[in-house]
Amino acid sequence: MPLTIRMLPPVSVVQQVITVNGRRYAATPGSAIDVPDMDSPSLSANGWISCAPSGSTAQRPTVNPNTNPPYVAAPNFEYFDTTLSKLIFWDGATWRDPATGNAV
Repeated sequence: MPLTIRMLPPVSVVQQVITVNGRRYAATPGSAIDVPDMDSPSLSANGWISCAPSGSTAQRPTVNPNTNPPYVAAPNFEYFDTTLSKLIFWDGATWRDPATGNAV
């Protein structure tokens, strides 16, 4: 299952509602939505801001390029864990909370 990308909408009201690949996206500043990774480049080209790949704890990227999802965790790889509702990063050995440094 491919990961999603956490996106922030643009400030421009005109670009806060957009259809990409047949999917309609709408959000207001101060909110974030998760979109299929294949749609994020088109949204970014229209003023949306890409934060990080996102998904559940079970969907976290691995260090093995031969497994799914298609992202490989390298040191400093950021990931928005929707189970924990927080941005975390891979230090090369462990997923960590950047605010505390604790393993998550």
